[in-house]
Amino acid sequence: MKRNVKMMVVVALVFGASVALADKLSDFKDAASKDGCDSIPYSDLRSTCSSGGSGVTDWCKNSSRSVSCGSDSITRDLKNKIEQARKNVENLKDKKRKLEDDKSRATADDDKNRIGKEIEAVDKDIYEAGKLVEQAVADLETRKRLVETTMDNINKCIDYRRSVMNVFASALDKVRGETDPDVVPYARQLRDKYEETKRGHEIAITEKNNALSTCKDSRP
Repeated sequence: MKRNVKMMVVVALVFGASVALADKLSDFKDAASKDGCDSIPYSDLRSTCSSGGSGVTDWCKNSSRSVSCGSDSITRDLKNKIEQARKNVENLKDKKRKLEDDKSRATADDDKNRIGKEIEAVDKDIYEAGKLVEQAVADLETRKRLVETTMDNINKCIDYRRSVMNVFASALDKVRGETDPDVVPYARQLRDKYEETKRGHEIAITEKNNALSTCKDSRP
């Protein structure tokens, strides 16, 4: 009786191992035919990858999120615009002061009236020039907010890409350790696929770090 029980246990273990191997082989075959996170046959890593992949899509590929600050010359041009606009206001104020001096020295009514009209015209110019200063300052503030928001977006993008890249690095280590003869050919295919995917994320992260550096240089 005891011998029969032992035999049944052995048979059950062998059967269980065979089923597990068959399932594993099926997982690897299925994974080898797919790309991205779906190409990972290990359920825990695949789940982590999918979660991180959603973050990559949202923070790196979403067109509504800015991930580029453009050229740092944009900020310089805006600052120069403010400086020039303010200089223009000061020049107009100097012009007004000189006209007021001329008016105070004028003796003829015609001269006083003429200079008075010139002063009125300069006052309008000063008002319009002041509005240009305000607009230039507002444009620079908008640029500042864009740069800050973009830097936040890029940092999140990098974090999610690095997370997904690390998942593929872990998957790469695991497939390299597969020894079952039936699984090894698929593991080899997956290894090459993971190496390529990992390099792709490395390149993308480098590009985003370069973009981040440009943003830092673009801070007003």
